[in-house]
Amino acid sequence: MEKMSDLPRELVEEILSRVPAKSMREVRLTCKTWNSISKHIGNAAILAREGEFLGIVVVNCRAFLISLNLHGIHNNTGPKIKRRAKRISVNDHDRDDVAIYEIYHCEGLLLCTTKDNTTKDNTRLVVWNPYTGQTRWICVEHRSLLLEYTHVIGYDKSKSCRAYKILRFFISPRRKGYYVTEMYELKSNSWRVLDVTTSHDIALMLSVVSLKGNTYWRAVPMDNSVPDFLICFDFTKERFGPHLPLPFKSYYDIVTLSSFGEEQLAVLFQPSNSYGMEIWVTTKIEPSAVSWSKFLAVDDMRPLYYCGTFLIDKEEIAVVVFHEDDDVIHSSNPQRAYIIGENGYFRDLDIGKITDNGSYLRSCSYVPSLVFF
Repeated sequence: MEKMSDLPRELVEEILSRVPAKSMREVRLTCKTWNSISKHIGNAAILAREGEFLGIVVVNCRAFLISLNLHGIHNNTGPKIKRRAKRISVNDHDRDDVAIYEIYHCEGLLLCTTKDNTTKDNTRLVVWNPYTGQTRWICVEHRSLLLEYTHVIGYDKSKSCRAYKILRFFISPRRKGYYVTEMYELKSNSWRVLDVTTSHDIALMLSVVSLKGNTYWRAVPMDNSVPDFLICFDFTKERFGPHLPLPFKSYYDIVTLSSFGEEQLAVLFQPSNSYGMEIWVTTKIEPSAVSWSKFLAVDDMRPLYYCGTFLIDKEEIAVVVFHEDDDVIHSSNPQRAYIIGENGYFRDLDIGKITDNGSYLRSCSYVPSLVFF
């Protein structure tokens, strides 16, 4: 009979990647091999306490781990948002000259578009597990418009162990739409051209979320003949799915996506002609099918700009909206986090100033994971 200590390391890492971080103490007692592998977590004491949930925000081109505690907000207890660390770094030496421009989350992994401020036009990609500290810097050919490319991360679910991939594509107005340029496979450490395109009636794809290994966007049509919709890229089949309906009709409105737990998608909707706001969550979500249920609605809300990102507290039936002001780059005003709940609950908190030119506020929910790549 095969012992647990005799299992292939790749299989052990896959098993450990699915273990909740709070259960790692029991895992370490299983056997010496598992104890050794689990020590990849090092001193990363970033587990949320009871009643808290975690997020990552990027402010001034730096990533910060935050904890949010909305427990008791409906009993006149104030919400708490605090940094769990001064900041978290994607490099071993904690240098200040690496700027993070975009960040995408996929079940414990972050894909970051970075730029070294000490050199000109030196833009790089890095896949990063903040919990284990593991990073993979990815070489890309120099392109003058690299920061305008969209990079997203997902994985192939047909493999026994998750095969992580990065999709990169770029908008080409001359072609009236998007065309996919390359696919990067972490396992083989190689790029290849992917001959797949979206439909040509899409003008923009905004507000991206990875869920269950796939990536979903809010898609804006070329004209107003149809309202906005969702589109999914399936990393297993390596193709885009059909247009998926949103639970409302949107043309020039604020629409942004977030995750709702680990298997549901959420969308925030604020009509351009109203101060109301709605949060919807999926009851079913697949590359080719979606259904929705309303999670929260408010009648009066300060208008948002630039699709402010948001996080959801399922227990308290509340959302935290990270607001991006209309003139955030040139403004000295502090950025705000709006906590919105049932029965008209509203609270805003100062979360600091954005000072770096071209640096917008980004956020995503975060669950520590031992996933290896």
